[in-house]
Amino acid sequence: MQTIHKRLASHTVLVAEDDPSTLKWLVRVLKIYFKDVKGASNAMDALDIFTSSPCDIVIADIQMPEVDGLSFLQKISVISPYTLRIVMTAFNSNPYLNRAVESGVHFYLKKPIDIDELLVAISSHMPDAQSIKPISNLGEGFYYDAQKRMVYKEELEPVKLTKKELQLLELLLKNPHSLVGLEMIEQNIYEEPVSADAIRMVVVGLRKKIYGDLVENLKGLGYRLNIS
Repeated sequence: MQTIHKRLASHTVLVAEDDPSTLKWLVRVLKIYFKDVKGASNAMDALDIFTSSPCDIVIADIQMPEVDGLSFLQKISVISPYTLRIVMTAFNSNPYLNRAVESGVHFYLKKPIDIDELLVAISSHMPDAQSIKPISNLGEGFYYDAQKRMVYKEELEPVKLTKKELQLLELLLKNPHSLVGLEMIEQNIYEEPVSADAIRMVVVGLRKKIYGDLVENLKGLGYRLNIS
């Protein structure tokens, strides 16, 4: 279990659960193992939290008022396809379980939740720690050399990046095709709170020096690389 705990320690979690005591318990226990854990008592509040601060893992109860857990997790999959999505259910009937499987969640757990079972399941579904390839093809004739920490254009013409531009590019390369939230950028690149505009200016610099479509903006959420 120690290896599992170490693997989960850098990740963030959002829990959507309408039962106050269950929500409080889950948030309190999961905070022992994860970098940050947020909780919401309904799907709409949870969606607001995720929109402002995307998480690596989202856990939702299948039955909640107004918007149920599976519909909520489907919305999450549209916003951030690579977020790990887990549904909790107290129902054992096939219609509920079949719907959970068909909705595209990564896995479901039956209540009452066994924390050790949950941690093992999350760990087994998390991708291996990502590292940057030795040479990354950025498209449009640009390449990133991880050993030299340099961007080159065709025929090895170096592209001079600022420290922040290089750090942002490396962070995006470590999360290929995934949304990198503003909070994650702030935590990894800056040592103090910064505005979205400050981050945007670094993105603008990357686009000017490499090419305009390299970084995709998901308004109000964050950025991701637009490379194949």
